[in-house]
Amino acid sequence: MISGTIRCPSQEPVPHRWHVLEILRAMHAGHPFIRLAASACSTHLEGVPLAVHFFEFLHRNGYIAPVARKGLLAHYYALTPEGETLYEEGERWWRSLDWWEKLCVRVRG
Repeated sequence: MISGTIRCPSQEPVPHRWHVLEILRAMHAGHPFIRLAASACSTHLEGVPLAVHFFEFLHRNGYIAPVARKGLLAHYYALTPEGETLYEEGERWWRSLDWWEKLCVRVRG
């Protein structure tokens, strides 16, 4: 195990920790998670190509919530206070890793 894990407020473990941290970083920087209808093929987060795979985890655990709607289908999501907490915990965890551990996490999750 790599120097502990990200302690998340929910009981569900964080899936691929590196990808989820990248999503949290992008959203913390102000990029909205956009979902068109309920189609996973039309979910988008600027600069994070694999974000679509983790939308359900983030939404189900209350880390993101809809903040706006454009038209009938476009829903914009932002971090909730729980999502901000997960982001901060993830950054602390990432800073605690050495270079080898960071490499392993990027490759294996």
